Amino acid sequence: MNRIHFKEPWHTAKCFILPLLLAITLLACKQIRSEREPNWFKQNYATFNNKEYIEYFTQRVNDSMPDMPYLNIIQDYYKENAAPIWTYNGFQEHKIDTLLHYFDLSWQHGIGCNYFQYDSIASLIAGLRENRIGDGDLMSTLFHLEMMLTENYLRYANALAFGATDPKVVNGGNWLYETQYADSLFLHNALVSSENTPKSLRVMQPNMELYALLQEELFRLHELKDTAFTRIPQIRVRQGEANRHLPKICQRLRLTGELPETFPDTTLLTSELIAGINLFRSDNAIPESDSLDKETIEKLNRPIAYYQNRIAANLERLRWKVIPEKGENRIEVNLPDFTLQAFVSDTVAFKTNICCGRTQAPGEGRKRNGMIMAYKAETPLLHSNINRIILNPEWNIPYDILKNEYLPKLRKNNMAVIKREHLYVMRGGKQVVPDSIDWNKVSSNNIPYRLIQSSGRYNALGRIKFDFPNSESVYLHDTNNKGAFKRRKRTFSHGCVRVENPFALAHVIYKFNDFDTLTIEQYGIIVGDAPTTEKGEKFLEDMQKRDSIRYERLTDSERMFYRKLKPTGITLKKKMPLYIEYYTCFVREDGRIQYREDIYYKDSNILKKTANTP
Repeated sequence: MNRIHFKEPWHTAKCFILPLLLAITLLACKQIRSEREPNWFKQNYATFNNKEYIEYFTQRVNDSMPDMPYLNIIQDYYKENAAPIWTYNGFQEHKIDTLLHYFDLSWQHGIGCNYFQYDSIASLIAGLRENRIGDGDLMSTLFHLEMMLTENYLRYANALAFGATDPKVVNGGNWLYETQYADSLFLHNALVSSENTPKSLRVMQPNMELYALLQEELFRLHELKDTAFTRIPQIRVRQGEANRHLPKICQRLRLTGELPETFPDTTLLTSELIAGINLFRSDNAIPESDSLDKETIEKLNRPIAYYQNRIAANLERLRWKVIPEKGENRIEVNLPDFTLQAFVSDTVAFKTNICCGRTQAPGEGRKRNGMIMAYKAETPLLHSNINRIILNPEWNIPYDILKNEYLPKLRKNNMAVIKREHLYVMRGGKQVVPDSIDWNKVSSNNIPYRLIQSSGRYNALGRIKFDFPNSESVYLHDTNNKGAFKRRKRTFSHGCVRVENPFALAHVIYKFNDFDTLTIEQYGIIVGDAPTTEKGEKFLEDMQKRDSIRYERLTDSERMFYRKLKPTGITLKKKMPLYIEYYTCFVREDGRIQYREDIYYKDSNILKKTANTP
């Protein structure tokens, strides 16, 4: 889609933070509360008496109130202030209209206006304006309106400052981040600042450049939302060839921004048109080509709503407050983009491709309370710190994989599997001779053995692994299946993240930990790299001597279980922060907005939750 130039967000450039508003708003309270009811209210309800209403209001607040969001915060505020915010003098028209205006424009944040009960509030106000409320019901109606406005004002504050959804819920339980939520102090301060509604509503909006850039594109798409697209038929055309349907592609790319508005319709697939098509492909993770293909046309036929929904879901992700906030040194893994980036001093020091956990189209069995639950093999979303690197790792095959994948193979041909995959068998902490086991007699419900794949280039974890504390036993690692990185949709693993160029990543972490060049060379030699210096050659020679001496000292029975390669652990003094994230829409370094497939089916959960009132 359009290229976005980085700039200061227009709507947040000079915002004050919420606490600074308090002193200003408290001074303004008396003046704002003195606003008289509008003419239509006086005409419709001539018998209204504000003093009597305040007495009624105070009594209702002090009585037991029906359960509602933020109930305790709201009651405490009203008991302290003894006056309504929105219905003082009957109807604070300017304040209410301002609040409803913000609710009506909540699409600019990817949130439906009825998340804030817009239609219900508007209907209630229409009843007041049209004099459909009897005098006996007026105070009760005003009180109900007051509670609805206050509840949704706080819902707006919470949604804009911390997110409209619970990230654990909309991620189907696959959310391991520590997350900050609105506390009672934030909500109380929001109520105090409501005395100056326009300022308080502006200050709640996120103040980050990426958020403003996605909003800017959402505004542009909003202007196109009613545009009727002529569907592009499936055609196969090579550069230099003509086709009568090519003008439809020109029209589409002018709208979506890959071609300038002045680009003329053409029936010839020129190099200029191919350049626009390839720009669209790049923004949507489609391989570039000098011809048209089925996938490109299918994605060109997407409605504008597709892009609006992607942006809306990711605006919500940007509002979540994960703990801790990102520092200038970190690793970010974006699963839908299948990429890993290492940042040093807030600059990208390294970028590579990744494979992540398997996925599966959701059926009814994966839905709970309308939400799609995470598939069991998905890579979890989390923050942790890489605290240890393992060279020549062994793979302790998880019990579920042993039961579901290896046991059937072992029952067919025990030793063939053991030899082919370089496995050894453990029981009770001791190694077992593999051909002594009759796997057909082993119950799948109680397997007493454990399988370990020994170190080497054939190991599923490759030659290096990056450990970080987490409850799901996942990690970053090399792989012996390099061909997987040639695939575009790289959801292959049981949950771990495979890294295409793991040693380049290791080098970034080594440098971050101030390792000297000799130490780094030695780590390379341990995993099989050739030495490049005399000191490196001496290290290799000494390592081989130690291995030879160790082998000579073994007994015959010990040599039966001997493994030349053993894991080498490197404990890191400076831990590297890691964020495994999920963004289906983001802004590339050159300012272009990128769209990726929702591989784990999470966007629909967010969109469903932000469409209507929880």
